[in-house]
Amino acid sequence: MNHNLQIFKEKILQENLSKTETYWIDQIDFQIVDNDLNLCVNSEFVKTSIEKKVFDKILNVSKSISEIDNCIFILDPSKKVKKTELSSPLVEEVIVFDEKEVVEVDLSVFNNLLVGSSNNLAITAAKNVVQSPGSRFNPLFIHGKPGVGKTHLLKTMEESSRSSYYIDSESFLESYVSGIKNQSIDLFKNKIRSVDILLIDDIQFFMGKKGVSEELFHTINYFLNNNKAVVLVSDQKPQDLLGFPERLISRILNGLVTDIEQPSSEIFKDFLIKINEENNKTLLTESNIEDLSKIDISSFRDINGIVNSLVINKQTGVNNTNYILGLVRSSLNQNTVVLTPEYIFDYVSNVHQIDKELISSKNRSLEVGAARHLLVALMRKHTDLSLSQIGLYLGNRSHSTVLSYLNKAKSSAVVLREINSFDNKLNMVEAS
Repeated sequence: MNHNLQIFKEKILQENLSKTETYWIDQIDFQIVDNDLNLCVNSEFVKTSIEKKVFDKILNVSKSISEIDNCIFILDPSKKVKKTELSSPLVEEVIVFDEKEVVEVDLSVFNNLLVGSSNNLAITAAKNVVQSPGSRFNPLFIHGKPGVGKTHLLKTMEESSRSSYYIDSESFLESYVSGIKNQSIDLFKNKIRSVDILLIDDIQFFMGKKGVSEELFHTINYFLNNNKAVVLVSDQKPQDLLGFPERLISRILNGLVTDIEQPSSEIFKDFLIKINEENNKTLLTESNIEDLSKIDISSFRDINGIVNSLVINKQTGVNNTNYILGLVRSSLNQNTVVLTPEYIFDYVSNVHQIDKELISSKNRSLEVGAARHLLVALMRKHTDLSLSQIGLYLGNRSHSTVLSYLNKAKSSAVVLREINSFDNKLNMVEAS
């Protein structure tokens, strides 16, 4: 046996590996060739799992042996998998495919989620995807307002399955652009396609970005054709994703589309009871819990904020009953407007008495142009949309055209008065 290889194996055994880590180490045929440590495995799945679980330890040990320069994966489908026992009280199911791939599924992590009428369907569908990737609800599309738990559900799915990969829209876009620039796009594709479940967050940020939208379409096709699962998350419905290829929307609608609504009162109440029990029932009285559960909660961020305040109040001696009464009064008086692009479009259409279809058309009349300029100015001021994305709401107009509308709005005394009027009405509503 190669002397350096013997040293490597002795050192890797000194790393206090867990049973799971030992399992993945056993799936590797180690070889040292020309000062490179070759890691021979039988599939992309095993390679990805090793990268997630034990590659850092392998890399650290290899660096301690001065003669080893690099760690290189080598795929060899003919390599036999060693049968090693995987035992854990958290593991509910171990599925074996063709005696080559082992997928460990841990559904117990879903027990940490707060479940109610607002999210039950999405969570049930997610469990089905984890248990049997690619067989049902494919692709799974989940939409809902910010803060309702969409990302937390994706992260739970990733934690529950070894063969899964979570990526947010920003990372997806950066990796795609970097792959194009560095002529390494195949590496990016291989990375995200090597798992059984791909989880992509906030795809609404691909709106108006043709190249990455096309790549998303081809990625979804790959997963569908290979009986793998794709889960997509957005704060908008598929039909509202302007600028996406029609065939991409068609693929999404062919799967399961479900939403997560704002947390229900039952979820909030269950969480309060749980937190109170964790604090030996000294944090809240039953009356406090009943009062709090009547508050209109828009997101889990609201829930966490309230619970954190309750805990801090108790620790500092502040009366939680008075704090809760203040929350209830504030909730009864609260009247907040959510400034979505659709809300602004409806407002402009009503104020100018011009159909939205006409505003986004190629009509060049002064009346339509004035409405168009106000729309662009309000969307730019009150949303995070880029000029190109605003252009999608105006019949797919270009960045430069929208910029021209914005400049005209800024130089128009009439439009500036209308913007001021909109802001004043908004403040009056929120103050009432």
